Amino acid sequence: MTLSTTRLRLAFAGLLATATLGAAAPAHAGQEERCERKLERLEQRFRQIEERRGYDAASRWWNDHGWPQYYERCVAP
Repeated sequence: MTLSTTRLRLAFAGLLATATLGAAAPAHAGQEERCERKLERLEQRFRQIEERRGYDAASRWWNDHGWPQYYERCVAP
């Protein structure tokens, strides 16, 4: 009887782990998509600044604003 109880516990633990990972996966995928869109917008903004004021100004903007904003929202968590 202990063998059946052990198998039942292992099966339940496996089911619980699968359900937990399955529930977390869509949220993580959504975060990756949001971060990818955010990076594309930041790159677009960089190109706009580069066209108007030059590469040096765009680089300063990226170092001061673009990268820290992306890092706080997508890399650090």
